[in-house]
Amino acid sequence: MRQFLLISALLTLSLYSFSQEDANFSGKWAGTANWGVQNYTFTLELSQIGDSLTGQVFTETLNKNKFAKYTVAGSITNGVALVKGTNYIDKKGLWCLPGIEFSQVSDARVVGKWKSNLVANGCLVAGIGKLDLSRDGAAQVIAKKTPVQREVAPSQAPEGTNALAEELKKRNYYALIIAVQDYKDPNILDLDNPIADARSLATELETDYNFKKENVTFLQNPDRTSIIETFDNLTTKINDADNLLIFYAGHGIWDESIEQGYWLPSDAKKSSKAAWLSNGTIRDYIRAIDSKHTLLITDACFSGGILKQREAFRESKAILEMYKLPSRRAMTSGSLKTVPDRSVFIEYLIKALKANQQPLISTDQLFSSFKYNVINNSPNGQVPQYGVIQQADDEGGDFIFLRR
Repeated sequence: MRQFLLISALLTLSLYSFSQEDANFSGKWAGTANWGVQNYTFTLELSQIGDSLTGQVFTETLNKNKFAKYTVAGSITNGVALVKGTNYIDKKGLWCLPGIEFSQVSDARVVGKWKSNLVANGCLVAGIGKLDLSRDGAAQVIAKKTPVQREVAPSQAPEGTNALAEELKKRNYYALIIAVQDYKDPNILDLDNPIADARSLATELETDYNFKKENVTFLQNPDRTSIIETFDNLTTKINDADNLLIFYAGHGIWDESIEQGYWLPSDAKKSSKAAWLSNGTIRDYIRAIDSKHTLLITDACFSGGILKQREAFRESKAILEMYKLPSRRAMTSGSLKTVPDRSVFIEYLIKALKANQQPLISTDQLFSSFKYNVINNSPNGQVPQYGVIQQADDEGGDFIFLRR
């Protein structure tokens, strides 16, 4: 499972008089740093959403014989940003994951410090280093020796989507496609379109996107046991470098008395919940599957009940930032209401996938491209949803579709 290193808290630093309301730490900051007598070039790339910060650091000695790239995460309190090293991307030489604390002097400059800590996997030697960084790489010199600037490797730059695409080609994209339209219980109405819709989606993923046929599992009219056994298999097969898409088309039920949603496998009975598959069980399996990103797409009545928040995310993030952080997200054909058997949701989803010509597209971008087509063309005004799956270990990233 993903592990995050604990970094000790840092002392609060008050610097200059830049207004807290004006603080905007998003972007690329570059300049110099020192730690004792050692000087470094230093690049800090941040994405700010509200008071939360995520990003990465690239730092290197002036003679270029040692460097480190690592991710950071943190928050802003009273105008002071504090981010902590969470995970190495790459390194050469002996490094630690410090905390970094800084404030804005102006819109174009931040100053602060990086500090050692005594926790496991952190810095072992006490000390405080200084930072002086300018937005967009205009370095401010604090060391006597002029640093040699080195650009961040393209694969780490937010705009480096081509390099990220090449990296994603080395990773596995799995898909579990579940379609249920024929029910054994005569009291449950059969459906006409789930299997055809699911096959169309599977074909699109295998044809235009990086889903190899052998990594796509198609369950046609499965019973509850078959679905559970397939989930069990995925928990052993998928690792934290892989990506997983789960699609379900079939009947969905919402039990208002316990506020729980269910999928109905082919062996479901109207008179008993024994063979129904609850949102809680689905969520637990999604949490147990150790993927980098898991995206659940459901085309069923009341499918929005699995979401923590119902509206699509609107924050603007670079593709790289969205991929770095693990995600557990869901895209559904509607909220807590019935949806028609003929699905305009899956129709416009597949059209959007076909129309996309970018090598990489986030689920947020994909959803935004067809959401209003569904609303405007559905017979009952259904509103598709996109958001975080409740209690499934989402960490703020997004599933990225890689086009062949």
